[in-house]
Amino acid sequence: MLPKQWPWGQPEPGDTALHPVILILNWVAMGNFTLMRHGMADFPLGRERKLIGGCMDWVPLTPVGVAQVEARLPQLIANQFTQIISSPMTRALQSAALLSRGLNLPLQVEFDLHEWLPDLTFRFDSFAPVQQAINERQALGNEWPPGVVCNWEPFSRIRQRVKRVLSRYDACGPVLVVCHQTVIEALTGVELACAETIAYQSPAVA
Repeated sequence: MLPKQWPWGQPEPGDTALHPVILILNWVAMGNFTLMRHGMADFPLGRERKLIGGCMDWVPLTPVGVAQVEARLPQLIANQFTQIISSPMTRALQSAALLSRGLNLPLQVEFDLHEWLPDLTFRFDSFAPVQQAINERQALGNEWPPGVVCNWEPFSRIRQRVKRVLSRYDACGPVLVVCHQTVIEALTGVELACAETIAYQSPAVA
């Protein structure tokens, strides 16, 4: 199992083994899409530079993260993907660039593949408020209570924006989607470690 990582170097809750129905892929993926989590990001660099809010999403991969992504190339090459689409956040985009070069595939950046937003004001300056948002979100079943507007993005909104993106690629053949742990969890119910992949069949967009 590859090491798990949360922003600012915190451990992630749960384990991929908790969801036995959906297969975590270490082989050829099937279906319209393969969702891949980015490699390990250098969040300690962000702490060192005292980055605030969304600026944390500028940090690159660590050398370990680069190696994690490159290690997937022999397994992914057999999928015969037609293209790669990626979140604009650096850790995903750098991962996608490595894959684009290694697989000789075109790369398209899709803004709405970005990671879950723990603070819709983008003012958080440490992991503490992010962890608070995670705890509150999980306690509420990942959705806002009826009539209540919380400061974090609910899973239903993640699914809505990501499914809109994927719907544009339904007819494009197998597509590799490089994005983030919470995005993938919102779509599949599975928590992936860095650089892990999972098959995903895009449903119709409501």
